[in-house]
Amino acid sequence: MNPSWLKHHCTSVPKCKQAHAYLLRNSLLHDPQLSSKLISFLSLSPLGDLAYADHLFDQLPHRDLFLHNTMLRAHARSPDPSSAFPFLSLMSRSGVAPDHHTFPFALTACARAVLPSHGMALHATTVKLGFSSDLFVLNSLLQMYTACGYFDTARELFNNSPCWDVVTWNVMIKGCVGVGLFREAFCLFNEMVESETAADEVTVMSLVSACSKLGDLDRGKWLHCYSKEHGLLARGKVNLSNAILDMYCKCRDLDSAKELFFDTGAEERDVFTWTAMISGSADCGEFREALELFRGMQREGVRPDQVVLVPVLSVCAQLGALDQGKYVHLLLERFKIKQDVVLETALVDMYAKCGDVELAMQAFETMRERNVFTWNAMIGGLAIHGHGQHALELFARMKHERTVPDDVTFIGLLSACRHSGLVDEGLKLFKEMKQVYAIEPRMEHYGCVVDLFCRAKLVKDALEFIENMPVRSNVVMWASLIGACRVLGDSELAESIGRRAVELEPDTCDRYVMLSNLYAGAGRWDAALEVRDQMGSQGIGKTPGISWIELNGAVHQFVAGDRSHDETDEIYMMVEEMCLRVKSAGHITGTKEVLFNIEEEEKERSLFLHSEKLAVAFGLISTAPGSPIRITKNLRVCTDCHSFLKIVSKVYGREITARDRSRFHHFREGVCSCTDFW
Repeated sequence: MNPSWLKHHCTSVPKCKQAHAYLLRNSLLHDPQLSSKLISFLSLSPLGDLAYADHLFDQLPHRDLFLHNTMLRAHARSPDPSSAFPFLSLMSRSGVAPDHHTFPFALTACARAVLPSHGMALHATTVKLGFSSDLFVLNSLLQMYTACGYFDTARELFNNSPCWDVVTWNVMIKGCVGVGLFREAFCLFNEMVESETAADEVTVMSLVSACSKLGDLDRGKWLHCYSKEHGLLARGKVNLSNAILDMYCKCRDLDSAKELFFDTGAEERDVFTWTAMISGSADCGEFREALELFRGMQREGVRPDQVVLVPVLSVCAQLGALDQGKYVHLLLERFKIKQDVVLETALVDMYAKCGDVELAMQAFETMRERNVFTWNAMIGGLAIHGHGQHALELFARMKHERTVPDDVTFIGLLSACRHSGLVDEGLKLFKEMKQVYAIEPRMEHYGCVVDLFCRAKLVKDALEFIENMPVRSNVVMWASLIGACRVLGDSELAESIGRRAVELEPDTCDRYVMLSNLYAGAGRWDAALEVRDQMGSQGIGKTPGISWIELNGAVHQFVAGDRSHDETDEIYMMVEEMCLRVKSAGHITGTKEVLFNIEEEEKERSLFLHSEKLAVAFGLISTAPGSPIRITKNLRVCTDCHSFLKIVSKVYGREITARDRSRFHHFREGVCSCTDFW
């Protein structure tokens, strides 16, 4: 047996064990070349076994410097880097003198374990033994100090060093970025250029990361140009390309991100490339594009991992794309993808927001580990489905399992109470936030309590609560109050509250919309039109209502009066049919919803073209009779559409699930799960 044979034979742990047995039987374990090859594979190969390497190392009669360094290196990069230190002590006891490789391995262990005291002791030893001027050792010392948060010490060591190479600069620049010293990082880069040290891929990646964190698009674009000019984006440099792509996405420049993405050859796009592009599209609200990218990733045969599937599930949740979400769940099982708590929480959130609260609960119950985000996802899911009591029961279980709630937990709980009319329970939870959990209520919490009162028609209580709040009220609270007044038929109080709200609100889009609606509701059409003209002249636009429906894995989008769909003619014919059938069933169009000075017939027509009605019409012509229809809307479903969809569910014999900005509505046989309380 020779080292060459051993190198090619040892390709797995079982084969290494066979070789080990052979060496023992033939008294060859003392041969340093053979034992070194065996230990190198077992300790350093991804297919190795470090514990078995330890066992073999202990059996060796003669252990030289190379073997000690190999074990030190392996343990330094293991999940427990502190396990490297006993090998240093062993070297000292065995009389094995360290070399310029020993200290970098040991310092790597200090950096990964964040043990600055050990690192400082090693630094003193390098000075004592004359290794401190070695560039390899210097770079490792700098990395240790920056990783442990001792940047000033690193800077002093760097300034006093006789020579530097590109790795030295990279360690310092990366260290600055890691602790948020972005300006210092760019100053170092300028010094690096002045010293005529050529930057490499690692240098630019660190600086691009700084641009991502700062949102500094201009400097990021400059680094992109610099990389191209200096040949750093040549074929195979996919890591830098991915970093620049991620920077563009985080700076919300999707056009530049797409250009770089498509310039990258299909053979070079890896899972990190796709993850950056999908996450960036999702973060910028381009949900349908993110899903299309995911399909493209699969067409190119790129295997997904748990990191890319989290934003994909989030996109499915936003669009209400249940079928696509279920498909992602199948991929997890098909590819045996490791499921951590983040991915499993995303799965719970997706099912809840896509309308299947039972599957959400099933996914929740099968989790081995849950954190506060998991509980929040499930409580929030129950809240938007109107299962207030169930949400409170889950909170009791959360406390029993000793998971400490956070501010988001209470937003979910208060939402559950307001959607279920649980006024006393909601007020009790609001008090517990501060008194029991020391959580300072935010605007969202105050808004939930105001809405809780308003939905229960307790307008005076809501007004009193707003007046005594320690924070400034916002337009959402006033809108809830005005809505409650209108439900009670008190138009005078609604107008009075509206005027007060407009005076308090800053000069925003919400203020203009509230003011316009207030005038229109009072029949002051000229004043309403003047406000809308003012909005137009200042470039302020009202958020358009958008509805989505998923069919056969594709998500279709509709806006009010939309005629862009390929099947527009058929959709509008179905809308006409729906209107006739619901009128015959007794539906009276709620034209009060239309805050424009137009004829009643035109008001009816405008209501018939709301985005949710178009989406449901498309669902009716595209699915089998009796099958369920699921839609998602970005705004609150109006009163007329709500009444309309109740009757549609009855006359067409369909179960219609609609998720709006506030909650889920499950329409069955002419009845909604919200009991008209939304």
